[in-house]
Amino acid sequence: MILNRRNKLYIFLFLIPACLLVGIFVYTFLAWSINVSFKDWNTIGKMGNFCGWENYRTLFNEDPVFVRAIKQTLLLAVLFIVLTIPLGVITAILLDLGVKGKRFFRTIYLIPLSFSFVASSIMWSWMYMPNQGVINSVLRAVGLGFLAQPWLTSTKQALFSIVLVYVWQFSGFATLIYYSGIASVPETLLDAAEIDGVTRTQKYRFVILPLQKPATLTVLLLMLMYSLRVFDFVWLLTGGGPAYSSEVLANYMYRVTFNYNRFGLGAAISTFMFFLSVIIIILPVLISSIRKLRGKV
Repeated sequence: MILNRRNKLYIFLFLIPACLLVGIFVYTFLAWSINVSFKDWNTIGKMGNFCGWENYRTLFNEDPVFVRAIKQTLLLAVLFIVLTIPLGVITAILLDLGVKGKRFFRTIYLIPLSFSFVASSIMWSWMYMPNQGVINSVLRAVGLGFLAQPWLTSTKQALFSIVLVYVWQFSGFATLIYYSGIASVPETLLDAAEIDGVTRTQKYRFVILPLQKPATLTVLLLMLMYSLRVFDFVWLLTGGGPAYSSEVLANYMYRVTFNYNRFGLGAAISTFMFFLSVIIIILPVLISSIRKLRGKV
């Protein structure tokens, strides 16, 4: 369609509200938060004075909980991605192979996506209960009672229990993306592979899976966005405990800002989270772009 002046005007008018909302509620408040991070604001109603890099120095040099929260946020992100992506690939391949009840299983895999984080947290908190929880009750019923654990109240297992909940919540999404990617592989390539006499395993390994790089990049970026700003499940399941063993950056930022009323310090944590997310999320895109440019050269 040829865009004349009238169409361009309509497009511009429709974009104005969205641009205003993004400008106000994203960029304006981002700039405000960065500004607050350089002030010693510790009381409600009075922003405080400019203190330079003092809040950042306090976080990195005098706050061991903050450093621990960084490590645990990155660990949660790595475990979440390492478990979710392979699970999504395997499940998508099984669905593509035409297992019986494919529609039924496809619906089941997507059910967790329809749950709110609050509902999922309540359900899993019941399942993780040491005595009446479903997980420990099933283990005891099948003679594996020695595997029953205090899942959410153990300093060694709390973070990994939260990771399991995230994998359950988002594995269906990864399956959907990969299943769509597999279904979009041109039939001509598959027919050519069959003519060449490749086995089913070789077809997936050398033809289908190498073509899923765009799907992998999409899943990776979305998983990174969710995992680096994880808050809901941590706050609702463990609150960052016990003994800060499951504390993550977003959880700690909320605690410092609204429980301790250290608004400048909380803004510094949020600013650090923003730049950390930008660096980690943009890095895969840059690597992919560089590889594409090298391939064209």
